[in-house]
Amino acid sequence: MTRYALYFAPDGAWWQQGSHWLGRDAANGQLLPQPAIAGLDSSLQRELSTDARRYGFHATLKAPFQLADGRTEADLRLALQEFCRQQNHIQIQAPEVQWMGKFLALRPTGDQAALNAFAFACVSHFDDFRAPMSQADLARRQKMPLSARQNELLLEWGYPYTAEEFRFHMTLTDRLDAGPIADSLHAAAIQHFNLSEALVIDAIALFMEPEAGADFELLARFPFG
Repeated sequence: MTRYALYFAPDGAWWQQGSHWLGRDAANGQLLPQPAIAGLDSSLQRELSTDARRYGFHATLKAPFQLADGRTEADLRLALQEFCRQQNHIQIQAPEVQWMGKFLALRPTGDQAALNAFAFACVSHFDDFRAPMSQADLARRQKMPLSARQNELLLEWGYPYTAEEFRFHMTLTDRLDAGPIADSLHAAAIQHFNLSEALVIDAIALFMEPEAGADFELLARFPFG
C-alpha cells in the first residue's frame, strides 16, 4: 500500500550535501557517490546508511501514513498548498551533528519552541488524511520500548514521537555500535555539514512510498507564504 509523509527537506546546498551523504537524491531517485571517509570501506559506509537512504534526507513532520478512505493525493496537495500559504519561515538554530541514541542526526541546538509548535500543527492539521493504523502496524510499533505517554500518542496520532515527545532531527546513519567506525562517521559528518548557508524551514515536502519497503520519493515542495 502506498504511504505518504510530510517532511522537511531543504533545497539548495543542504539538500545536495544531505543527499550525497546518504547516497541518494530522493527528488529524482539518482544514486550518488558518498563522501570518502579515510579508513572506512565504501561498501560498509553504504551499508551503514541503508535505511536512512531509503527514506531520503529529511526531518519528519508527519510520519508516513496511508490515506484515509475518500481522500486522494490531489486532496492532500491542495490542503498542503492552503496550509503552507499561512506559514512563516523558521530558521533551524545552530544545526549540529549529534548522537540520537545509536544513530547520527543533524539537530538544532538553539531555541526550538517555534519549530516544535509547527511540527505538531502539521501532525494535527493533516490527521484527517491519515487512515487508522492496522492492527499489524500497531503491534509492530508497540514492540518498541515506548513510555505510557508515547503509547498514548501512538494511539491518538499514529506516531509515538510527536507533541512533547518530538525531537527534530535529520537522520544521517542507521544504528551504529560504539567504536572507531562510529567515531569516524561522526567526525566526517561534522565536517561534511559545516555549511555557511542558513538551514531554514520554508516549505513542506510531500514524500511517497509507492509500496511497502520501496524508496521514498520526494513528490513536491509546498513553499510558505
